[in-house]
Amino acid sequence: MLYLAKMRNAEGELTENEQKIASFLLAHVSELKTVSSRNLAKQLEVSQSSIVKFAQKLGAKGFTELRMALIEEYSVNREKKHDTALHLHSTITSEDSLEVIARKLNREKMFALEETCSLMDFDRLKQVINLISKARLIQITGVGGSALVGRDLSFKLMKIGYRVACEVDTHVQAIAQALQEGDVQIAISYSGSKKEIVLCAEAARKQGATVIAITSLTDSPLRRLADYTLDTVSGETEWRSSSMSTRTAQNSVTDLLFVGMVQLNDVESLRMIERSSELINLLGRS
Repeated sequence: MLYLAKMRNAEGELTENEQKIASFLLAHVSELKTVSSRNLAKQLEVSQSSIVKFAQKLGAKGFTELRMALIEEYSVNREKKHDTALHLHSTITSEDSLEVIARKLNREKMFALEETCSLMDFDRLKQVINLISKARLIQITGVGGSALVGRDLSFKLMKIGYRVACEVDTHVQAIAQALQEGDVQIAISYSGSKKEIVLCAEAARKQGATVIAITSLTDSPLRRLADYTLDTVSGETEWRSSSMSTRTAQNSVTDLLFVGMVQLNDVESLRMIERSSELINLLGRS
């Protein structure tokens, strides 16, 4: 979501206070890392709630989300202006050394991890963990890189005794007749607009299952369909060769889910994990 462009083009739709907020943000976007909604409200002589409502009017959940998105957008735009080299992935170019590439990848992944964690609603996460733990059947859906994340989560959950369906074939994913009320579908999609995943979520809802979406903050069909959303943030730009930091963000959420599930029934879960390791060791001896 291009918030900078939205603010520049929305002048006629903004109130006097909203225009004041937009003008400040556009003029000081490079300094937003140190700006809080409280300080901004004091400086502009508007209420803190006005700033929150302004952020929501643009499509953000609140000022923190808007501020982070503006910082990221400004950074990406600045890179584009000063960089004429061939883009290989995100901010990585054909002129970067392997050391620079390694550092850029690390920064991108750290950003994804830190921002995903900072935006996590842990009360909601706890609710989701309790729902999943009680489900008769857990269906996990995803396409491309998200399918890899889903497959990893399915293996982990099966290891501690849960009944999980995680098919790579999207035609099989779309058949949600096995789901029923009390069951859970975990839909993983950063864009939230993949036709296959949205179709699966719609089918699950019709069967009475609870849909949990692991997706980005962008308004999307999946986000609107889901009963619960677990938000992921990625620093990747349109110059993306693969969903590297996106998968990092998604994995951080699915790993949190798994450890939370282990914690719910720690003694039995650890016993199952130990038994799984023993069985794998036996396979290695044959």
